[in-house]
Amino acid sequence: MLLMAHPCLGGNGPSNTSQHEASGAGKAEAKKAVKNANAESVNKTPYREADLSAKTVVMTVGSSPVYWPEFHFWLNFIQKYYRSYHSIDRITDWGANQNGMGLKEFFLSNAAGYACKDRAIEAKAKELGIELSVRDLAEIEKLRQDNIKIYGSELEYIRIVSSMYVSEDVFNYLTRIDYLGNYLFERLYGAKGEKCTDNQISQYVKEEGLMCSKYIFLPCTDSSGKEVSAETRAGNYKLLEDILGRLKKSADPLALFDELMGEYARDRSILSYPDGRLFVSGAMEQEFESAYVKLEENKYSGIVKTEKGDYIILRKPISPDMAADSSGNTLRYRTAYDHLFKNQIEDLSSKMNIKYEDAYYMIDPEKLQNN
Repeated sequence: MLLMAHPCLGGNGPSNTSQHEASGAGKAEAKKAVKNANAESVNKTPYREADLSAKTVVMTVGSSPVYWPEFHFWLNFIQKYYRSYHSIDRITDWGANQNGMGLKEFFLSNAAGYACKDRAIEAKAKELGIELSVRDLAEIEKLRQDNIKIYGSELEYIRIVSSMYVSEDVFNYLTRIDYLGNYLFERLYGAKGEKCTDNQISQYVKEEGLMCSKYIFLPCTDSSGKEVSAETRAGNYKLLEDILGRLKKSADPLALFDELMGEYARDRSILSYPDGRLFVSGAMEQEFESAYVKLEENKYSGIVKTEKGDYIILRKPISPDMAADSSGNTLRYRTAYDHLFKNQIEDLSSKMNIKYEDAYYMIDPEKLQNN
């Protein structure tokens, strides 16, 4: 299996493209660049993909050129997530707006932003004396040779890499950024975010408006999405009433809640969060949130009816080293990575000197739409 290089450092790509703003290059500067492109395009013919080569410089960040294959990769990457989020196979409405920008502007500015963030990681790593070791380089080369064996030949390996990353050079560059980014994060915040303070976590929780709960949920639809009968819904409600009765009689209702959640909860994903699931406002139904905010920590609700089904909610405290996701990463790590590190890279990239080359102003994402 190919090493999944970058997007974006441990898989933190724009899973929700509708909320993903232009990054790295600085949204204002990127928007200005694309507006200039629109103004200049009257007398210029947009590049066709065939007009752009591996040697075409699209933009220069600091002293580092961004060649067309890398920029093309980021355009493909962003378009892929946009199509996925909107559940479409191909973009047809190029007049749509996204985050206050025209769609083409949105794609171009985001591609520029990602390229700038990578250069910001490189620059900060260099400043701190972080570089790939001989062992790292040997590991990367071994993976390459292993993949060549798996795919039968170097030619086939390069074909597959190029289908995913436009070129092997792009793949190699993103792999390097992967290593540097991880080492940089460890230097700044610790491998598990242990250098992130409790105060920084509290600030993150406050800014994000994080809430935490466990719940027992009985849906009003079956596994195929079909609405259950009124009789089944009534049976679910009766079951939750029985559960509440057992909790009320229990000498240790918190332990019993976990036991009953494991036995009866139809949303099995909640079982992956031993400390409770973190969520932000709007992630759950309004009835759920309204009931949650009225609870004290470690107290459970009555039956909460929603359009999707019925809940019993247990409000849980938020602590710095609680599990923050199903893979077991802690809130401390999440704060260090998603809040502190990413914001730091954004800030560094926004301050970098950017020169947009003529090729940048000629690119038309619609004509280059990745199938």
